Amino acid sequence: MFTDACPVRSVRLILHVQSDGNFKILVVDDSDDDLFFIRKALDRVGIGKTVNSVHDGQEAIDYLCGHGEFSNRQKFPFPTIILSDLKMPRMSGFELLRWVREHPDCGVIPTILFTSSAIEDDVREAYRLGANAYMVKPSKPEELDELLRIVCEFWSRCERPVHLENCTRPPAT
Repeated sequence: MFTDACPVRSVRLILHVQSDGNFKILVVDDSDDDLFFIRKALDRVGIGKTVNSVHDGQEAIDYLCGHGEFSNRQKFPFPTIILSDLKMPRMSGFELLRWVREHPDCGVIPTILFTSSAIEDDVREAYRLGANAYMVKPSKPEELDELLRIVCEFWSRCERPVHLENCTRPPAT
């Protein structure tokens, strides 16, 4: 039964994400500072050990396909969700999102654009390309903790397709 009482919120609440450890996050961001703060926030909410990161969309594709150094799936497991920045060199978050949605094995991965841009056209384009969410990075650590905790808690409770290992090429048309 629900009450009118306001729930107690704590950014120190440890998130218990699937005891089998199958919840994996791929963070795509060209900023080492942003990667540092995102990793710290995920550590604070109890899921930092399930995170891998790359610096741009092209490197994310190599990761998803298991190319080169990313072929070791023990060290670089296939992600459950992708958190991607928008403005990056070599390949932007939009280009990565387009690529992910064009590849059937990857198209099922929840992909969240996690960026500093609140520009309306960027938001519209992200959803048009199939983003599962578009979020502006908070500037305060406690807000970042809370946002990432909510995102991970939500996606860890969702049903997902059978475990995948790599993205494959889309079927020929």
